[in-house]
Amino acid sequence: MNPPDAAPAVSRRMPRRALLAIAALAALIAALHGRALHYGLFMDDYVHFRQLQQCDWSLAGLTDACRLELVGGVINLWWMPECTLRFFRPVAFGLMKLTYSLTAWSPMAMHCASLAWHLTAATLLMLLLRRLGTARGLAWCVAALFAIHPGHVGTVQWIACQSELMVATLLLAATLCYLRFRTGSPAALGEAGSAGGDPATAADPPSLAWAAASVILFVLALGCRENAVMLPAVLLLSEPLLPRRRRRAGLFLCGVFVVAVAAYLAVRSHYLDGVALPPRPYVVPPSAPDFLTYVLDKSCYYLLGEFLLVPCVPIGGLAYFRDHPLAFYGLTAGVVGLVILVCLLHRRRLSALLGPAWLLGFLLPVLPAFESPHHLYLPSIGWALIAGLGLQTLGAWRGQHAVATRRRPTLAGICLLATGAIFAAATFFFGLAFDTAQAVEDQVVAEVAAPPRELNDGDTIYAANLPVIAHYLGPAVEHRTGRRNLRVAALTWSPRLLGMPCPGELVWIDQRTIAIRISEERYFAGPLGGLVAEARGGAWPLESGQEALCAGFRVEVLDGDDRGIRALRFIFDKNPTRAGLHLFWGSRVHWAMPVFPPEDSDG
Repeated sequence: MNPPDAAPAVSRRMPRRALLAIAALAALIAALHGRALHYGLFMDDYVHFRQLQQCDWSLAGLTDACRLELVGGVINLWWMPECTLRFFRPVAFGLMKLTYSLTAWSPMAMHCASLAWHLTAATLLMLLLRRLGTARGLAWCVAALFAIHPGHVGTVQWIACQSELMVATLLLAATLCYLRFRTGSPAALGEAGSAGGDPATAADPPSLAWAAASVILFVLALGCRENAVMLPAVLLLSEPLLPRRRRRAGLFLCGVFVVAVAAYLAVRSHYLDGVALPPRPYVVPPSAPDFLTYVLDKSCYYLLGEFLLVPCVPIGGLAYFRDHPLAFYGLTAGVVGLVILVCLLHRRRLSALLGPAWLLGFLLPVLPAFESPHHLYLPSIGWALIAGLGLQTLGAWRGQHAVATRRRPTLAGICLLATGAIFAAATFFFGLAFDTAQAVEDQVVAEVAAPPRELNDGDTIYAANLPVIAHYLGPAVEHRTGRRNLRVAALTWSPRLLGMPCPGELVWIDQRTIAIRISEERYFAGPLGGLVAEARGGAWPLESGQEALCAGFRVEVLDGDDRGIRALRFIFDKNPTRAGLHLFWGSRVHWAMPVFPPEDSDG
């Protein structure tokens, strides 16, 4: 006799209601993420677009395209050391190049692909929830919450994050194949050590086809993002709540995964020439004295992002919460306590082990890295499994039937509707913030691309008060104008991420020298100053008289202290407005206004 919560997880013939469920997920994604179809390229996208056009289809070519020349390549920053980030993601970049090639290099098509990957991930999550014994309706609801989770806005709507969608989709598929191989039955997994379905079917020998499919999908995932290496550990941690039969076969398959990881690391090291970890602030090395503190704080920050929808802001977000430790650690303790309680209440269910293992397992590889919202996507599969258990507790769902009083399922339904409304509203407003960031970059690029003097190949652009969001100004202007080999040097960042919040002035001292000053704010103060200090080894004296050299000019600090810089002087090798040189000034009125010495003001 089947357990009460046994439910078929994957039907041999997809029923109409399954198609309707997928269509409903697609409608949700289109409603809240469909705005991405009107976006173009943004930040990293410009570099990836160019490098994918230039690379060939070989493994070496695709690997070479997986790089970001952050400082010294796309832009020169006199206050930051040169840095190039290199990755080994040939499968992801091969799929992106294929999509671009088949669609005449259309950014809209790439956004369509991102939405399709996201829909596939949400659908596979729904199937995984069913495989773990979750009721059909609840599985759809949790997958829907995953589909519109506010933390996924940037991941779904930014082409550069498509590799995150790919790896999540492939790992979900690999996990489903692993469970099918491990249990030998398509029925749902209920309490510990049990699987529903026909006992005779459950006793059938495992099909090697499922094992082979799981390995192939895992290897493909390794070629998409580095954090895929954690899947064997996640599956091993789930073994205690899987049926005892075929445990040896499961352990053997995990061993195959480990061999695949070892081979992947060897190939990766070969093609990246054993490249070391990037320096701070991009990655905090394990040898750093604050490594453990940083990892702990990042863990708290990402857990709040997963469970309480706290926005993950790359520059300043973590610093803000560190300045409010009581709320930061108090909220995190509340989240951890609630997760532990929910998992203990369902301790005999596989979801209670697989959920936390997935969440923490796929958080670990990204914790030393620079905080970024797309890091939340893959671990949020674990969040979804835990959320499903919490909703089961609230509504007394077991398997495919609600077995408690009417009041409790009704309460669960109200909570689901309220949570869905909150998620949808937060996703909409998070999307507006993403819109704003892209609009700022587009405005800066538009003003630089249309100066009084035409840009030519090989020209140099000097930008004062450049918003950090316009870091990829050079590739973006090249993409818009068709120019090539433009060189961009930022004289200063604007004090705020999205532009100048205060008055400033630019004074010509002579034909080759300018002085700039701002009031009310300071350059390189707050989170931006912390970022610069980290990049320069943690100590950077911001005092008057300090000098720095950059290609084409020398800079002197006129008014600065440990709180930031108020005034700077720039001495150029030659007039920065002549012979292929362009000087732009950012203000509260213009993102990038071309400026000239007084006698050149007429053009």
